[in-house]
Amino acid sequence: MGLNGFIVMDQGGAPLYSNVHYTKLAVDPALIAGFLSAIQSFSKQITSDAGSGINEMTLHNIKILYRGMETYTFIGLVDSNDKIKDIEPIMENMICAFLAKFRKQLREAAIQNTSLFSSFDLFFEKWRAAKEKELQKWCEKASPTLLQGALNKLVNFFPAPDLVKINPLVLKGIGRKLIWVSTKITDEEESRIYSELKNRTDSMYGPGMFENLEKDVKNDIETQKLIH
Repeated sequence: MGLNGFIVMDQGGAPLYSNVHYTKLAVDPALIAGFLSAIQSFSKQITSDAGSGINEMTLHNIKILYRGMETYTFIGLVDSNDKIKDIEPIMENMICAFLAKFRKQLREAAIQNTSLFSSFDLFFEKWRAAKEKELQKWCEKASPTLLQGALNKLVNFFPAPDLVKINPLVLKGIGRKLIWVSTKITDEEESRIYSELKNRTDSMYGPGMFENLEKDVKNDIETQKLIH
């Protein structure tokens, strides 16, 4: 059980990353990505709902999961015998891991060199069939920014939807306990949200807790720098 394939496409449907090594598809990954992108694009054209699109579909012996985040489409390829509810947490954490690892590159207006994303292969192969708690623990410590790291930990103390409501334009929920901070967030808004998180934590749990959490996040960030 796990993800057999993982594809990331940009807004135009071009593949940024593709790993389908664990599927039975004997087709060029670029062709697979193009086909799946075309299906999603067509599904959005035949309905008046701008936010609509395919979330899941089955193609022969493969289940396909579509998830959108920022301007990117993430596709997971799953064995047809696996239950979607068991795979979704892996898919959601995989999305967060990809966004965290390449946050700097994804902030660029146009990505010229997609080969840099191939370094995600090692992560995908290690974690594609991991237990949800193990992968979630990794994502909690993978903090590209102080705000992201604080949210990664605060979802254990506040309902994720309540945290997203602070600013749903730049805070996006992924699953039950994952929140992603948009790469397009301004410094001012990032500071405002961070202050709001501190105020809420102090109000609910008393002074000191947020400072301890902040210290842990800073340690996580420094650890990630040493690893990379």
